[in-house]
Amino acid sequence: MTYQTVQDRQVIKPDRHLTNTAVPPGLADDPEHDAVTVVDENQPLLTRTASSNSGSSSSSEPSEPLSDDWTPLPYFIFIQIALMSNVFLYGFDGTITAATYAIISSEFGAANTASWLTTAYLVTSTAFQPLYGRVSDIFGRRVCFFISTITFALGCLWCGLVKSSAENGMLWIIVARALTGFGGGGLMTMATIVNSDMIPFRRRGMYQALQNGMFGFGAICGASFGGSVADSIGWRWCFLLQVPVSVFALAVGYVVIKNPVNGVMGQEERTWGLIWRKVDFTGAFLLVTAISIQLVGLSLGGNELPWSSPWVIASLVGSTAMLALFLVVEAKTSAIPVIPLRLLKGSLPLLTQFANVCAGLSAYAYLFNLPLFFQVVLLDSATTAGARLAIPSLATPIGGLIAGVVMSRWGKLITLVRIGTFLMVFGNALVTSLAFEDSRWKYLVYIFPANLGQGIVYPGILFTSLATFDHADHAVTASTVYLIRSLGTVYGVAITSAIVQTTLSVRLPGALGEIPDKWSVIDEIRHSVSTIKDLPPDIQLKAREVYYEGLRLSFATSTAVAAAATGAALLARARGLRSTK
Repeated sequence: MTYQTVQDRQVIKPDRHLTNTAVPPGLADDPEHDAVTVVDENQPLLTRTASSNSGSSSSSEPSEPLSDDWTPLPYFIFIQIALMSNVFLYGFDGTITAATYAIISSEFGAANTASWLTTAYLVTSTAFQPLYGRVSDIFGRRVCFFISTITFALGCLWCGLVKSSAENGMLWIIVARALTGFGGGGLMTMATIVNSDMIPFRRRGMYQALQNGMFGFGAICGASFGGSVADSIGWRWCFLLQVPVSVFALAVGYVVIKNPVNGVMGQEERTWGLIWRKVDFTGAFLLVTAISIQLVGLSLGGNELPWSSPWVIASLVGSTAMLALFLVVEAKTSAIPVIPLRLLKGSLPLLTQFANVCAGLSAYAYLFNLPLFFQVVLLDSATTAGARLAIPSLATPIGGLIAGVVMSRWGKLITLVRIGTFLMVFGNALVTSLAFEDSRWKYLVYIFPANLGQGIVYPGILFTSLATFDHADHAVTASTVYLIRSLGTVYGVAITSAIVQTTLSVRLPGALGEIPDKWSVIDEIRHSVSTIKDLPPDIQLKAREVYYEGLRLSFATSTAVAAAATGAALLARARGLRSTK
């Protein structure tokens, strides 16, 4: 028996004219939606009726499992093992790359493009995350689980096999990271969607806490062991070691993960023509193209080309125009949109997603620059820098556990978002305040609060979004939350990398003064972090001070963005949300 049998349970659909109706915030003024019908205020939400053109609920869509007398299904533990293995890899890959990207890029003489090791992954992950929600509604959860797991494993394998002597080796690494991101975008998304099919909303808090905890555990392992693996047996093993875990998740998932009875298209024959009409491929193409072009502009600006370059300006203006066109397509498409704009109607959804993109930007800007701070300013080895990252990574599952307990017992979703974003502001501000030479205890204590806040705010935002809409929208809502958060992470890495590289290109010539071969030295500093350790002491000190200025500006930027997220959370009101208690 699989979780498919959840659909066999009888779901009561009371007369829509019964009393005690409630409309989720943001939908009250939406003419495309009718009321949400609730038997009484102490019972779970049962069904919502919607107009035929809303692209939302239908009788063929999977219904939400009832919370009364719910018990886990057979093979439930094995389903969780498969899902949590992928969630572990999602956390592991993020921190192990953060701990080793400076080593990788320096080996290929391309430290000034090191951000692309992260952004290439984030671009494809961001662009394809929303498609996992929609495509899994059509083809089923099973095939999307396989696609994400297999492509993630192949991308990691490719990264590990690229040789240093290969022509354009850095380019091939970046391409491999993009393939990894295509799969990685579905690891966390599919875990959330599959659990949404199996577990009633009111009982999902602790399971989400388990998912967040596994993500944090993966992040701890990646941060703790990434540097030491790179220093001992080589950075390629940081990627190769992930392949067996992916194979294990795939094998277990193949046996136990099945599909809900019906998808969005019900029993319609799934021809390619029907799929082309149902899936918003135009919107997906516009989204990935716009993000890619924008990142090229942010990477080139102040780095390879001045910000006033026509190429940089054209890429930024063109990408903005394409994003605007993407919104137009999403509003008018006859297919199932990548991001249904009705999910962004109303003050609560808008404020929640604004906080979401800001939290993603601040979190990844912080994570991306911390190892660089340790390896350049403090001259740590990759092993030591990775060990330092274990502390903030440990805070993430702690925050997730706190969020799960609070959601299950008290259901304070908006409060969690407010507390989490405030801790991110506080933690980023503490790191910004670090002096060039500071007390050793500060490097341990100051880096903890931001990741604690991240662990709290991520599930808070996800469940606030899920509680705003009915179960029929949960797959696309979850993928939309991950998409918008990933957009923030992409911008966080790209913007702060541009800040650091711009600072280096502007400040290094004056700081180094008149030294022999100054421009070649500057070029080496910007292309290889390891070069700094080989410089004469006086030149090395000046280069580290300039790096410190750029990194401090980056941390100040992430602090300001986290403050904007806090402001949005304070303005949000939780009236009408479904209870998680």
